[in-house]
Amino acid sequence: MIKSIFFFLGMSLFAVAAAQTENELKKVVSSYARAGDKQDVAVLKSLLHDQHRLVWHDGTKAPFILDKTAYISKIETKEWGGDERKITIEAVENFDGVNATVKVVFDGKKSQMRSIFSLIKVEGEWKIIEELVNATFKG
Repeated sequence: MIKSIFFFLGMSLFAVAAAQTENELKKVVSSYARAGDKQDVAVLKSLLHDQHRLVWHDGTKAPFILDKTAYISKIETKEWGGDERKITIEAVENFDGVNATVKVVFDGKKSQMRSIFSLIKVEGEWKIIEELVNATFKG
């Protein structure tokens, strides 16, 4: 009986921790989207790992790859961002509390983007290290 109670408590704590991590991951990706929409470079810099890569691939030509500096530059110059997008998080996968993926659809006035984010936990914080994106432009 006591073993069953401890097992149940352990499983409950595990489920709570997993849900908390999933919420943290969703918050990071949602904050990233809002910062891009508002072209808030300071927030983007805080959410992206220093080795961040954006990989844009639509299947028609070679992948377009940007590092963090080039990506931030596109936001600073207002070439990218500035849309208001609805965020739909389709899946979250957590690997041992240190690596994760988040699959997202961003639907805005300018485009619809489908992205898979790779995140890593560094010094207690989740950072986006890669975004694999495919976009369909509107209008």
